[in-house]
Amino acid sequence: MNGRTDLAVESYESNEKAQLEGVKISERGSLTSVEVLNEKGATSLGKPVGNYLTLKVKSFINDTDIFDGRLNDFAEALGSMLPEGVSSVLVAGLGNKNITADSLGPKTGDYILSTRHVFDELKRASGFEGLFCVSSVETGVLGETGIETAEIIKGVAAEINPSCIITVDALADSSTERLGTTVQFSDSGISPGSGVGNHRHEISEKTLGVPVIAIGIPTVVSASVLSGENGGDLYVTPREIDRICEQGAKLIGMGINVCLHKGISAEDLYALVG
Repeated sequence: MNGRTDLAVESYESNEKAQLEGVKISERGSLTSVEVLNEKGATSLGKPVGNYLTLKVKSFINDTDIFDGRLNDFAEALGSMLPEGVSSVLVAGLGNKNITADSLGPKTGDYILSTRHVFDELKRASGFEGLFCVSSVETGVLGETGIETAEIIKGVAAEINPSCIITVDALADSSTERLGTTVQFSDSGISPGSGVGNHRHEISEKTLGVPVIAIGIPTVVSASVLSGENGGDLYVTPREIDRICEQGAKLIGMGINVCLHKGISAEDLYALVG
């Protein structure tokens, strides 16, 4: 396997699925769990200590409908990562909306049902008592804003005090088969741009003081994977990248809604954001 990858499951596969001390692997249906238990495991796998869930989904390229069970699979995976007693969530869409392969995070915000501003009286009057307290923010990138993504999230979190932060970002992988067919969840935080060698400030519970769940879909792959030669820092995307990012954002946004706003049907949630 050549090229960088943000996927813990690919890091495991690059070790020829050998037993690694400090790393625990399990599979259940379309879900693969990689647990990095200690620093020895982190060194072996090249990933921080934490839990990583990889959900295999139908390709977004030919996707026509998300109401086929995938939302429930997504919501179940996300729910297993949420901290106990979570009462409010900040969803942060990372990336550059003007670059298609990096637009997953900003596009996801279009499908998030933000409700922090909705008071209890209005919830009761509208018949949506099951609404969860959700806020969302699009961070942009350092080159646009002059502000580190981590600084933006830290500032917003300090003001609204969420009990959990969910970040959404495009990922890099080392397998063309996983482009647009994989969703990764992790509770170890994220360093934006790390998959393509552009490391930014870490976004994690250690740096923010709040549990952080990172969600992403692979949208780019190293050119070396295709050529079999050293591609340096060159990354490529499939020609269907527009559809992958649009449909992927819809799945993530709606999956977050279904997970958090319990008691409201997926169809009703989609009507509220659509």
